[in-house]
Amino acid sequence: MKGAALLLGAASALRASTGAPLPPAERSDVDATEARARAILGPEVFAETFTHGTTLRHGQAVTEAGPPEATLERLTKT
Repeated sequence: MKGAALLLGAASALRASTGAPLPPAERSDVDATEARARAILGPEVFAETFTHGTTLRHGQAVTEAGPPEATLERLTKT
């Protein structure tokens, strides 16, 4: 789950650095992923991990996040 928070932070920083807003069509997916990650990690760990993600280059964030299958599996478990 930390991988999701990390990637959310990295994506947010990338959008901010380029002046590109989050596309409206992606808003609900991003909000749902953030809510799920925040609920599982807790607000403090989520915030720390998200913030760390904002400091990473794309490749670093992807490497640190780990395999996408693991992140997706944890996000979709209820």
